[in-house]
Amino acid sequence: MENESIPYTELSRIVDRILEDCDEDVVCTRMHLTSLEPAIRDAILTSDLLNAWQVFFFFFQEHPGDEAFEILAFTPASTLPQGVPIGEYRQCTLTFSMKNAKPVISVSDDLQELHRFSGNGAYKSAIAFLDSEK
Repeated sequence: MENESIPYTELSRIVDRILEDCDEDVVCTRMHLTSLEPAIRDAILTSDLLNAWQVFFFFFQEHPGDEAFEILAFTPASTLPQGVPIGEYRQCTLTFSMKNAKPVISVSDDLQELHRFSGNGAYKSAIAFLDSEK
C-alpha cells in the first residue's frame, strides 16, 4: 500500500481513535501505532495528525528532557522530514528528523554537522557520542 493511496480521512479516523483511546499517554499511543500496517503507520508518523513528541517516543521510548519535550510537543510531525532542532547537549545542537520512514538524530556544532545517527537507537547513540567527545 503506497502512502499516496491512503486517504487522509482514513488516516485521520485511525489517529482520532488512537488519541481517544490513549488521551495523552504516549506508551498507549506507541502500542496502537505499532499494531498498524507499516504503510499506514509511516504515513501517520509524518503527518500533521501527531506531534513530533509522539513520534519521538514511538521510536526512542524515552523522555529527551524538558526543553526538547516542549519543542517536540508543539511541533507537528509533518515537519520531521525537514528536521526539528530539539535543543542543545554539550554545546551541540540535536536535530530530530525522519528519512525514509526511519528516525534520524543529527549532531551539529555552530558550523557543521558532526555526526548523524539513524534507527531506534539513534538518540542514545547521539548522547553517547557527545558524552565520549567531551
